[in-house]
Amino acid sequence: MSKLLLTADTVLPISSPPINDSAVLIEDGVIKDIGTRQKLMRANDGVEILELGSGILMPGFINAHVHLELGWIKEKIGVFQGFTGWLKQIIRAKREPIAEKTIESSVKEGIEALISSGVTTVGEISSYGGIDKPFLKRSGLRTVLFREVLDSKDETSDLSNFESEPLFEERLFPHAPYSCSPGLLKKVIQSHEKSKIPLGIHLAESPHEMEFVRGKENAFESTIFPIINKKPFSRSMAETPFSYLDEMDFFDGPGVTTVHMVQVKPEEVHEIRNKNVGIVLCPRSNLFLQVGAPPLENYRGLERLGLGTDGLSSNYNLDYFEELRSLHLLMSLSLGKDAASRSVYCATLGGAKALYIEDKTGSIEKGKEADLIFLNSDNRSNDPYLSVISSTSKNLDMLMVRGNILYSRT
Repeated sequence: MSKLLLTADTVLPISSPPINDSAVLIEDGVIKDIGTRQKLMRANDGVEILELGSGILMPGFINAHVHLELGWIKEKIGVFQGFTGWLKQIIRAKREPIAEKTIESSVKEGIEALISSGVTTVGEISSYGGIDKPFLKRSGLRTVLFREVLDSKDETSDLSNFESEPLFEERLFPHAPYSCSPGLLKKVIQSHEKSKIPLGIHLAESPHEMEFVRGKENAFESTIFPIINKKPFSRSMAETPFSYLDEMDFFDGPGVTTVHMVQVKPEEVHEIRNKNVGIVLCPRSNLFLQVGAPPLENYRGLERLGLGTDGLSSNYNLDYFEELRSLHLLMSLSLGKDAASRSVYCATLGGAKALYIEDKTGSIEKGKEADLIFLNSDNRSNDPYLSVISSTSKNLDMLMVRGNILYSRT
């Protein structure tokens, strides 16, 4: 039986108040106890001790939405106007021949970027038939791999077989309402109901999506569909993207992780909570693509609220510390003094809940797996949550997943 006692100046459990001069006992990759350093050292005499020193021991960050395979597209993106202007560039880039090794390099570089910025769990969108899968499995990161489904891949999409391992699991990810016809969404819903496995979808990202579900003239049908030789499809009309899927009973099965959720009405939030829907915010991507910012004031009370960097096709980098600071700045406008703790919550336990894996990770609690990071005190603030937000990769001294240390500065 492998035991390790981690000691630190401060433990930030997320699900409970910070503990000073503290320690966490890990046994076979699982958190067995949390408390003061003195108490746990007395109770566990002879156990291996890793003294982390001055700083914060906390749950690892959860990057709940990213496209690692698309890192190579970054150099293809030029000046654009609006969401569909960007989308046209993505389509053009994907039509060019791309070597599998280039995609593999994007995944490997992306994994390194995640680990260096404190990420222990990744919600990856897999778009190339699983090229990313072996690299993520070998990475040691906890991975939720979402297999992308679109109308253009309908005939080749596997909707029924899902791998599941201690640190790796697969789920379906219908791309978006405008790229998945009602017929395909119905197939996904049937699979969802049968497998009882959560799924994900891009939803309510741009104003064009609002026009699309309302049956109004929209840039998807007028500009994007002709480029990809896609014909407009028959569908029921709805007031919002959320209600469009809700009327299909899309949210009636086990958990659905929705990504972006910028175009959401205040009155829909009650239904989102009641239906146990997860939301992943990608604030830098939303601003990069000129679609606005999510209604954070309305999301104040939601528990299943996480954070993702999105991919390098719509962001400057995969630095999770930068994403966290961006979220904090936006939250400060509406939440004031609560913005720091709420932002860190979204980066940890909220992300775990948005992915429906809060039984395993996201907070420091007995029985959860030891997915932890240690941030040194070089950017210390009087508030430990602000200390986390002001940290950079230079402050990351240690990262472990399931008790296995993947990164250590010493």
